[in-house]
Amino acid sequence: MSLLLLCTWIGATSIIPLSSLETAGYIQDVKVVGDILYAASNTSGLIIFDVSTSPKPRKLATFSMHGMTSIDVAGQTLYTVKGTSIIAIDVTDPEAPVLLSVTKTRNSVTSITVESQWAYVVGDGGVTAFDVRNPSKPIEGGTFSKGSSKYEKYTSVFSSGNIVFVCSKWYSDIVNFGATTPRLVKRISNGGGSNCYGAKGLFYRTTYKRINYIQADGKVNQITVARFPDYFHALDVVHNSMVTTGYHGLYMLTQFEQDPHDYSGHLDSIKYGWQVRVHEDIAYVAEGPRGVQVVDISNISNPTLVGGYNPISADSRDIFAQGGYAYLSGPVASLQVVDISNPKKPLLVGRLYDGTGSSVHAVGATVYVAGGTQLMVIDVSVPSRPVVLGRRSVKCAAVHVVGTTAYVVTLRDGFQILDVSSPSSIKLVNYLPFDYLLKAALLVSNNIAYVVSDRLTLINVQEPTVLGTACKGSTPSGVDVVGTTAYVAVQDGGLQVLDVSDPLQPAVLASGCKGCKAATDVKVHNGTAYLTTKQGMQAVDVNKPRALRLVDTFLNKERDLKGEEGEEEEEEEEEATTLSISDGVAYVSRNGLHVFGLVDSYPFVPEEEPEGKSSGEGAMVLVSVVAGVLLCGAASFVLLNRRQRARSKAGGGKNDDGYAEGELCVCEGGDCEMSEGDAQQDDLTEGDIKT
Repeated sequence: MSLLLLCTWIGATSIIPLSSLETAGYIQDVKVVGDILYAASNTSGLIIFDVSTSPKPRKLATFSMHGMTSIDVAGQTLYTVKGTSIIAIDVTDPEAPVLLSVTKTRNSVTSITVESQWAYVVGDGGVTAFDVRNPSKPIEGGTFSKGSSKYEKYTSVFSSGNIVFVCSKWYSDIVNFGATTPRLVKRISNGGGSNCYGAKGLFYRTTYKRINYIQADGKVNQITVARFPDYFHALDVVHNSMVTTGYHGLYMLTQFEQDPHDYSGHLDSIKYGWQVRVHEDIAYVAEGPRGVQVVDISNISNPTLVGGYNPISADSRDIFAQGGYAYLSGPVASLQVVDISNPKKPLLVGRLYDGTGSSVHAVGATVYVAGGTQLMVIDVSVPSRPVVLGRRSVKCAAVHVVGTTAYVVTLRDGFQILDVSSPSSIKLVNYLPFDYLLKAALLVSNNIAYVVSDRLTLINVQEPTVLGTACKGSTPSGVDVVGTTAYVAVQDGGLQVLDVSDPLQPAVLASGCKGCKAATDVKVHNGTAYLTTKQGMQAVDVNKPRALRLVDTFLNKERDLKGEEGEEEEEEEEEATTLSISDGVAYVSRNGLHVFGLVDSYPFVPEEEPEGKSSGEGAMVLVSVVAGVLLCGAASFVLLNRRQRARSKAGGGKNDDGYAEGELCVCEGGDCEMSEGDAQQDDLTEGDIKT
């Protein structure tokens, strides 16, 4: 018996986390205090930067808390809200933030501002004041509530002294909290769709091409910006200038008390200005999935992008790995190029913002991105500078390329076969009408296209016709094919295995496996099917297709991939988890990029005997077998320990028991996160943190 065979049989373990490429999630708020920049991410939590010496913010620490969208700072304390809680964090040492308190609120809250000793929070129950003279134990004060419909619930809050400015979808209210009982000073109709801000003692309300600045007594002044192409999104005021952002860039306005008005300067590279804060002559823009942008506004007629914090986008929808690079596509960054020549140290090297992407495929140095209303052909021969070679207007859902032929599944126009030999002039070769699709996945193998939608459809690509269908009602989401066997990722049971030797009648070999979770994608490698799930990744032995066996599960320890408990199903489905395997390494697109070593590609191989050497008598054979078993058992133990160490490292250094109850772990090197027990940030609203 071969020692190699014994080792493969005895020591099998499948998934070892190697690395992750950091993502900031969606940065939705920023605050600058001196040389420290605080950024709130709805997935990563609080990110703290030093901005004292460089236009590129230097990351100091991360305080993990899922769902952070609004922050404010008073003294050495940062305040944020989540669910039905106000969270106070001590930032005296910006490299080691420490949790001070979690205070329950009567209703769900969405935004916070702090003025002197008072923190004002808004949400379902109106606007409530909390005395925060002792940040470790805020005390609830007065509440003002006006209206109860979903259109009248406050979504943002700003304050100037005792005057508080709160906004809902249809109204802006000015409330005086100086008296024993808060009282309404003035209610102003928004007309729907307005955003509200506060700066320099004034309140601002933005809408389409207009900005209203509102004084504390309720007097409204209007600014109309004639050439502004869209809604204003965020603003701040510095000196006599106003910095505003919209979907078409960053704008500078001066002498903005005049009406009508025109902007003085424009920077069109800013596309997602969720929030903007100005410190001296620098504007810091929270740009959602694109991170934080740093803009020099010293020359108001020519604002200039000088740096930023630009991690990999968190919302990639597909991934394709080959030749030392991984290509990711998504709705914000249509293409991101990651150098994976060292899987333990992936490096983001290139990015392209040009429409949206939902599917990506690569052939050599050419990448094909399908998404939105186009198919793009992109040259990545210089990975740091992707260049669009050509495009075709078509509502694409998925693409697979073989040679110079692109196979495309569209949302409305069926299955298309395109000639992409000349990227600047992509031509339709053939077409097959197809049902209307909301989303799809596609694989082409041996002249058969496997289209995943509400079922698996097999299409002859030589003469486009539907051959057969399968998996109806199983909610398939991904497919891989090896020879005449198709492996389909499904919601019910994780995996279906089909015999497709007769594509007219695909036959089910196995449907589901014990312990398998709902799968979002599948790839088969060396007799193992690797499934991505909303909880992590699983490995299934498929050497016997009729007897599937789950052999390994890796769960994301930070949080369930579906996000915060209680999110709606529609939002859960939008978080893509896709998989690509290259050179025995798995690359998972999920809230960034995660890299896993597949141990079946690196089996423990003992030194082989010299060729021609006899193994001896039967007793010698038995001794060899026993020695092999012991040796392989030791190798398996080493591999299992290696995987456990890697997983422990990937989970922030936690061992299986976790930290002590309620303990806050501040890790050296700039990252801190709360223990997985009582301090699990995903469950803050459930009251699990002991303070």
